[in-house]
Amino acid sequence: MVRLKSRYLLIDILYPDPKTWPTTNPSKPPNPQLAIHAPTSDTLTPGFLAKMVRETVSELYGDWGVGKLGGASAGGLNIKYLSPATSTAIIRCPRPSYRLVWSALTYMSGVPDTNNGGQKRAGTGRERGCVFRVIRVSGTMRKAEEEAIRRARREIVRVKDAEERGVLGGLVGVGDGMDVDVGVGDLSGSEHGMDCGDSD
Repeated sequence: MVRLKSRYLLIDILYPDPKTWPTTNPSKPPNPQLAIHAPTSDTLTPGFLAKMVRETVSELYGDWGVGKLGGASAGGLNIKYLSPATSTAIIRCPRPSYRLVWSALTYMSGVPDTNNGGQKRAGTGRERGCVFRVIRVSGTMRKAEEEAIRRARREIVRVKDAEERGVLGGLVGVGDGMDVDVGVGDLSGSEHGMDCGDSD
């Protein structure tokens, strides 16, 4: 009996365009870290995401690409996990064709959004602009899940730190007792115990 090997792609859906960020309070701008990792609309279902990937592979590679995914039904491509709250998904695909799926995700630039009435806008061509980022390619589902959990925990800690310090606090060292003014002599690194390789 032949074992069919698969690859699991852990993807993250990012929203870099500030015009698409959700705002609850117009007077207070949203935290950029939270806004880029904003939740995805419930309109994006696992079946619809698989259909989007198949259509993009078909546009890029034609019948050859669809055949590499498993034929007309493309049964080899499955969405094993999709979380609209964290904008994270795990896609399973045949091992020889994971690069086709990866390239298709690179060319995808939007997800369907809902209008104010809560109706789907998937068929109208109106989409919320996004970027699909492949975080990890794994041979097992377990490793992809572990990476997703690790990244989610790290993002929670990062957002909590940003809220405590303020957005610019970590960039300029305000509140850490560091001096903001940096002179030219400070850039050599010699007084900090680093060897720059310049010996006179």
